[in-house]
Amino acid sequence: MNDENKTKLIKIFIKILKGVDKNTFDFSKDRTDFEDWDSLAHMQLVSEVESAFGITFEMDEVIEISKPEDFLLLIRKRQNG
Repeated sequence: MNDENKTKLIKIFIKILKGVDKNTFDFSKDRTDFEDWDSLAHMQLVSEVESAFGITFEMDEVIEISKPEDFLLLIRKRQNG
């Protein structure tokens, strides 16, 4: 995964979730490890990621996202067609 995508995604998480820091951000953390990652924040993250990367997720994909790493995998999937 390219570093530009990771940087963009970290910025989105920082924007949406309180207490997220770029220096300690961990893509493998589960959503339950993020204090503010509730259902509303989940939809905000999905919307911001779709907008920033010019992609659209399927509803079943949105439901399955449980860590930042999942976003990276879906972004790669969409970018590689």
